Parts: sequence; C-alpha cells; structure tokens
Amino acid sequence: MKPKTSFLNRLKTVRTLAALSLASLVTAAAFAEGSVRYEAVPNGNKCTIAGTSTVHDWTMDSKIISGFIEADEKFPESALTDAAAAKPKTTVSIPVRSFKSGKSAMDDKMQVSMDATKFTKIEYRLIELKPKSKAGATGKLEFEATGALTIIGNTVTNTMPVTIEKKGTNIVVIGSAPIKMTHYKMKPPVITLLGVDALSVGDDLKITFEWRLAKKTKPEPTK
Repeated sequence: MKPKTSFLNRLKTVRTLAALSLASLVTAAAFAEGSVRYEAVPNGNKCTIAGTSTVHDWTMDSKIISGFIEADEKFPESALTDAAAAKPKTTVSIPVRSFKSGKSAMDDKMQVSMDATKFTKIEYRLIELKPKSKAGATGKLEFEATGALTIIGNTVTNTMPVTIEKKGTNIVVIGSAPIKMTHYKMKPPVITLLGVDALSVGDDLKITFEWRLAKKTKPEPTK
C-alpha cells in the first residue's frame, strides 16, 4: 500500500502546484489587461457617525477604514463614460469598536445597540457609480454611489453622493449618507441615570467619511 500512498501524495502536490500557477496567471492577466488594485492606507482616513438625542447632538469618529478598489488604469475618469468602469470591485470595512465619542457611557450603549461582540465590523460593497460630473472632467469627480451597507448583519441598499479624486498613484473618496438605525434593526440606545431615562438617541444618523487608498504594485511573475 505504501507505493500507492506515495503516488497519491505526489498527485496532490502536482494538483496544488497547478492550482497555484493558474491563480498566478489569472492575477497577472488581470493586471496585464489594465486592472489596478488600490488598497486603504493606514493613515488619513476618517469616518464619522453623527446623531441627535433628547439632550444634545453627538458624533462618534473612527480613523480605521479598511478595504480596496479594483478598477481599470484610467479610473475614476473612465467611470464617467464607461458603464463597466463604473462598477469597480469595492469593499470597505470599519471596526465597530473603533468609533469613539469621547464619552464612555455613550460608546458602551452604541456598541450594545450595534451588537459589537457578535458583529465586529460595519461593511460596505459598491454596486455601481452613476456619474454626476461631465465627461472629460478631472480632479474631484462627482458620482452617485449605489451600494450595500451591512450593520449588525443586516444589509440595506442605499445611494449617496461621493467624490473620487486621483492624486498621483493614490485615490481619495469622500462621501456621506443618511441612515436610520431601525432600518438595520438596531434599537436606539437610552442612557439611564438613577433609574430615569436621561438621554434617548434619535433614529436618524448621518455617516460621513474620507477614505484614502494607494495603488498596489503589480505582482512579480511566478518563475
């Protein structure tokens, strides 16, 4: 039985190497066809959640926005005239616990409302961009972005205005969107003091963000 086992192991190794080679070829082909990947940089990002309450308005900020954009070489200008270019593969994620208001009681209540222990991230996936800037425009280009926003495991499709600007080998995306907590099945938090409801958070929120990404270097050919 040992020769048979040895043959099967060699066969598995050959299949694994073939799969890796194929994956490398597919990646190289994508870059050769003009596909570019931009990945979030660690600094310069900011996402703010702003809301109201029975006492005062409030904000929570996060400086962590992860994710990537895969688009063609001429993006975002190409998205003004090319329907395919207006659908770059884009995913975004933000850790729930990274949002801070400066008030621990508020942070704790919001994390409970967002079930941060079970659902650790807010996630977004772009569906398409609809150009608002005219063809041939440069600089900060305006679009209406349609995408799927997921909070505490519930996904809602929304639209929001965004600007996308290429700066050298980097891209900066800025946008904002109004949302309702109850649309995502979140219960607006209530802060209680001495057994009395001292502060109730409103259902309406506004999310604003500035997201910075850098062009990823093309992979080296596999030898």
